[in-house]
Formats: sequence, structure tokens, C-alpha cells
Amino acid sequence: MKRILALLSLVSLTLSGCTYTVAVSQSNIPAQRNKPVEASVSKFMVLGLNFDNDYALQLTERLKERCPQGDVRGVTTQDTVTLYLLLFFWAREIKAQGYCQPRNATASLEAEWGEVASTQE
Repeated sequence: MKRILALLSLVSLTLSGCTYTVAVSQSNIPAQRNKPVEASVSKFMVLGLNFDNDYALQLTERLKERCPQGDVRGVTTQDTVTLYLLLFFWAREIKAQGYCQPRNATASLEAEWGEVASTQE
């Protein structure tokens, strides 16, 4: 009985894991949210050793690919880290969500804000 209990304890410790998430809004959420876009990248690490963050650079390109005729606005990022096998293996996933806005709408908004800024000077 003690052996079974010891084995079950060892298995539960070895197969257990933990996950935590951090979410951040990077820009203002637009009023028109008709076309949501989403992209994600992930990386697997051993002992949490991460020698480069190049995988995160792909996230911007993937968002742009999903909105080729416009600009992505209202970007929210979510960074999730999952720890496996007594913190030996780590999986990190970064998701970004935003809204595809037509370029002409973005240009008119910037022109409108430019007019407001020039009248306040």
C-alpha cells in the first residue's frame, strides 16, 4: 500500500503543471470592430532557458497578413506560460488580437486629430 501511495505521489508531482497568463492592451480599441484579427506564436523551452526572442517578431507580421488592405488597431496581447514536469519544460505562447481598419479610415482619423492638435496650439 505504501508503494502504491508513493508511486501515485511521484506520478502526480511529475505530471502536474501550472499555467499563468498576462494580458496587456497596446492601443486604443476602435469604435468600429467589424473585422477582428488574431495571430499567435509559441516556443518550447527546457528549464526556462530562452536564448532568443525572435519568435515574438513573427507576431506583427502574422497580424499584418490577416489585414492586408488596412491597419490593425486596438491590439491586445496575451502572454501565456505553461510549466510541465516539475518546472522542467516550459511552453510560452503569445497571442495578439486586434481589429482590421481600412487605411482610408485610419488616415481620416489621423487628419482629424491633426486638425484638433493644430487648433490647440
